[in-house]
Amino acid sequence: MKENSTEFQLRERVKELNCLYELSKIAWEEENDLKAIIAKSLVILPKAMQYPDLAEVSMTIHKKQYSTPHFSDCKWDISTPLTVGERKYGTIKIGYRESGDIASKASPFLQEERNLIRIVGRELSLFIRRASVEEDKQKLKAQLQHAERLAFVGELSAGIAHELNEPLGKILGFSQLLKKGGELNFQQEEDIERIIKASLYTREIIKKLMIFSRQMPQQIVPVNLNTIVSSTLYFIDVRFQSQGINIVERLDPNLPLIQADSVQMSQVLVNLITNAIHALPEGGQVTVSTRQKDNAVILAVKDTGTGMPPSVRKKIFEPFFTTKPVGQGTGLGLSVVQGIIDSHDGSIQVTSTRGKGSKFEIRLPIKHVQS
Repeated sequence: MKENSTEFQLRERVKELNCLYELSKIAWEEENDLKAIIAKSLVILPKAMQYPDLAEVSMTIHKKQYSTPHFSDCKWDISTPLTVGERKYGTIKIGYRESGDIASKASPFLQEERNLIRIVGRELSLFIRRASVEEDKQKLKAQLQHAERLAFVGELSAGIAHELNEPLGKILGFSQLLKKGGELNFQQEEDIERIIKASLYTREIIKKLMIFSRQMPQQIVPVNLNTIVSSTLYFIDVRFQSQGINIVERLDPNLPLIQADSVQMSQVLVNLITNAIHALPEGGQVTVSTRQKDNAVILAVKDTGTGMPPSVRKKIFEPFFTTKPVGQGTGLGLSVVQGIIDSHDGSIQVTSTRGKGSKFEIRLPIKHVQS
């Protein structure tokens, strides 16, 4: 009997050592791929248990649960936290499904199994920490690359804007002089009018470039967002009524003042409404609303248009990204919006459903001026 007991203990010990070896091996092979390490650990751990055919495993890591297929059927389980120092990553549980072989036992777990799960928990915690550090490093690297790209685009945009401003000013100025000078036939007047309109449109693009590249100084003053909304919609509403587009105002009458650049806030609203209108080729409704929430003012622009797929929604704030045909969009509108809102210490939340429309919600802090 003693020999059988010794053989049993030896066999269990060999399984435990194999388990630890396999776990260390996969951590090395998978090179900090946390999902792969978890998936293989779920396969390896049951084999180290006294009753491997009845064993099931569950891990909760970063609030996500990973389990073997029948863990919910387990009658008994033991667990240990996944921690490194004060940092807790989750929990690991090993359980047994009910069977005639162990039904009569109050607890089928050996002390060696309890020790094993604690050792495995410590090892997995180290793997998770290493993988988390690597993941954070990759995220930071991507953020730095994105910031560098934006800085380059900003510098390029500023250079282009300054180079274009002077000749454009001359084109616009001389065109207006010719128009005022008279002695032009009808066709010449029409051609000059086209030149003036094209120049004004180009000047607006340059203004967007300068806002995007932070070349236009802000004039921060106390403003009422409702006043900006009403003034902006007064000029926009009539233009689009003939296209079957209805613009609705839902403004909080008790909206507090915010510290902002009124011109830039108007630019934000125009860009968002223009974006919404382009999503309504068959007509529909654009709702502009304001409200106060906590210590912030919320400006929302919602449309009943075509909506955006996730692949487009991820890129909408990237400079020069546009879904419009060539010649119909610069791809700067939403980049300018984000730049302005960031400079006001605000935030933008976007929700969109294909076929149902999109909603842009801007949160701007209420900053009290020291007297």
